[in-house]
Amino acid sequence: MKKLTVVSGKGGVGKTTLTAALAILFTQDKFPLTLTDCDVDAPNLALSLKNQEKKRSDVFSANIAILDKEHCINCQECLKHCKFGAIKWDHDDDKPIINEFECEGCGVCTIVCPADCIKLTPIKTGDLIISESKYGFPIISGELKIGRGNSGKIVAEAKMAALKIAEQNNNKVILSDGPPGIGCPVIASLSDSDFVVVITEPMPAAIHDLKRVLTLAWNFTKKIGLVINKHDLYPPLISEIEAFAVNNNINILGKIPIDSKIPEALIHNTSIIEYASNAPAAQAIIKIYENLVKTLRLKKE
Repeated sequence: MKKLTVVSGKGGVGKTTLTAALAILFTQDKFPLTLTDCDVDAPNLALSLKNQEKKRSDVFSANIAILDKEHCINCQECLKHCKFGAIKWDHDDDKPIINEFECEGCGVCTIVCPADCIKLTPIKTGDLIISESKYGFPIISGELKIGRGNSGKIVAEAKMAALKIAEQNNNKVILSDGPPGIGCPVIASLSDSDFVVVITEPMPAAIHDLKRVLTLAWNFTKKIGLVINKHDLYPPLISEIEAFAVNNNINILGKIPIDSKIPEALIHNTSIIEYASNAPAAQAIIKIYENLVKTLRLKKE
C-alpha cells in the first residue's frame, strides 16, 4: 500500500483539483484506493466527486473546563491563574464564568481550585464523515466545528479511519488531499506519507510557500514530486522553480497549462478528467498521473 499526500503550502494553487483528478485516474486504471480530505477547515474534495454520505460520527479532540457553581467558594483562584483570559467574573452572581471558546483545556484551574469544583470535560470539535464517490471509492473527511481548535487531531482521526478502511478493502493507494499552509493540520497530513506531491505555480507567493512546505515535508520523507500548475501564467519564474527542483533532487512530475475547462468543470461540480478529458489541462494531468505511477512502481493486480 502506498500513502500519497498532495500539499501546496498555500491555498488556491490547484491542489484539490489535482487530487480529485488523480483519484479518478487511479480508479480508471484499476488501482483500488481510499481518498482522504485532510482540509478539515474547509473540506471540499467531495464536491467534484459526487459523493454520498454513508456515516457521520462525532470527534471529541479537546477538553474545556466546566464549573460546578453550587460548590464554588468564590475564591477567584481560577480567575487569577487562567493565562488565556477564558475566565471572567460575574459580579452579579459573584461566580466565575468560563468562556468555552477561549478555554484551552490546560487544566490549571482544576489544580488551583481549593473546592475542587472545576472539571475538564471532553467537547465535540468536529465530525468524521465517511462517504462513497460515484466512482466507487470511499472518501474519508474531517470537518472542524466552527470556533473549535485541534484541527490536527481531526486530521489524524480521518487518516486512521482511512487506513482501517483501506486495509479492509485491500487497497493499493491511500490518497490524501492536504490542507493549505504549513500548520498543525498539514503536519498531521504529512505524517506517515510514503510520497508527497507538492503543487505550485509561477508566482512569487506560491514559490515562497513551496519552499516552506518542502522544508516541512522533508522531515517526513525525501520522496517528493513537484507539479507546476498554470505554468504559462508567468514563464520567467519557471526556470527558477526548475532550478530549485534540480538543486534539491526533486522530480518534476509535470506541468499543467492554464485551461478554461478547469473552472467550467468546477462550475459543473465535476473533475476536468470527466468533463473534458481531451482538454490541455486534462492531458497534462494524465501525464502527471502516468509519471507518478512509474515513480511509485505501482503494479496492477
